[in-house]
Amino acid sequence: MATFSTVSIKEARESVLPPRRATQERYREYVRQLTPETAGRLDLEPNDRPITERARLKAAAKAEGVSLHIQRRGNTIVFWLSEEPPKPRGGPRGGRRRTP
Repeated sequence: MATFSTVSIKEARESVLPPRRATQERYREYVRQLTPETAGRLDLEPNDRPITERARLKAAAKAEGVSLHIQRRGNTIVFWLSEEPPKPRGGPRGGRRRTP
């Protein structure tokens, strides 16, 4: 027989999201909790890739319309709201345009 239980509407909605989308939503929630007086901290597990975690934070900040200052030391990433606009990426797709 099936087991019945009640859960919050937030938990119910999160439980039916695809795994990637659920991860994105979790990171957006981290960013939404930040205030000018607080910072976030991620303690990485041995199998976590720092570059992936940083990219997730940057994507969440972009989706929320804010800029983050992100720093890493060892297995810890700290981040806080920044007034500085995101820097343009260099290379052929970003940065300066060449004029003919």
